[in-house]
Amino acid sequence: MFRIVHVATDLGLRPSGVREGGRALLDLGLADRLACGDVHRLDAPAFDPAVDARWGVPNMPAAAVLAVRQADCVRQILDAGDFPLVLGGDDSVVFGCLLAMRRREAECGLYLLDGHTDFWDPRRGDGELSDSDLFLVTGRGPRVLSDLEQRGPLVSDRNCVVYGHRDRADQLARGSDDVYATTMLVRSLSELRAAGMRDAGRHAVARLEPLGSRRVWVHLDADCLDDRVMPAVDWRLPDGLAPAEVVELLDPLLASDVVAGMDVTIYNPALDDPDRSAGRVLADLLADLLGDGRRRDGIGPVAGGLPSPYGLS
Repeated sequence: MFRIVHVATDLGLRPSGVREGGRALLDLGLADRLACGDVHRLDAPAFDPAVDARWGVPNMPAAAVLAVRQADCVRQILDAGDFPLVLGGDDSVVFGCLLAMRRREAECGLYLLDGHTDFWDPRRGDGELSDSDLFLVTGRGPRVLSDLEQRGPLVSDRNCVVYGHRDRADQLARGSDDVYATTMLVRSLSELRAAGMRDAGRHAVARLEPLGSRRVWVHLDADCLDDRVMPAVDWRLPDGLAPAEVVELLDPLLASDVVAGMDVTIYNPALDDPDRSAGRVLADLLADLLGDGRRRDGIGPVAGGLPSPYGLS
């Protein structure tokens, strides 16, 4: 059974409207499409623009407090044998998701599908925690977040799959730590297309499946999607994955027994058009991945193969 947690937060980004991304998806009927009647909302404290003197980002203690509250909620869902779908908000929601996993498991895995690698040392990024979520959950940077409950790293490098980024040139030009220098499985958008999405999806399963049943968390950042169908994000980049490509990448993992839960972040309804066309693309994608046409007793392959092209040719 799916159970939704809406985490209304902008602590890792800015007060731009992103905190209500989850509410907008629910208003588009996502809970009904997943046959999910149980929706829990967590509200973050108000955004405080004051930056940490050492690390150059705001809201670190508040994000840590929210992560603990969120982990309590997500763990209850996991312990009940259900599938948590966490709707952000910004990328900082991944802290609470992985903290919940680490409370249950000595090791867990992360499948990060994102238009950015989010591997910036906070002192060299753009002053937002959402630049650095992968950096932090792998045990780097300020301990208030990288070592939550003294459980850091929340996920080890070898258990991370990092797919879909298209900001490599910016990383190199501005001196980001190099995610390719780690033991993570890292593939840019162009590398995924060269390999083939299905094969890349299977490669991720081969990396993560040894962890065992329900020990992998999926992080889906809306800016991994093609900018033509998902312009409602705060940091836009040209190109991006077609929704059908996302299905090809994630379906092999979801068809296995390794996924425990998933979060969806960065969709900003304040940047969408009045018809919520970008939000509808995202809601349709989530329904295709998790709901419509799938077995209700678990996650299984999409009936009938790949979804419609969502307006992309």
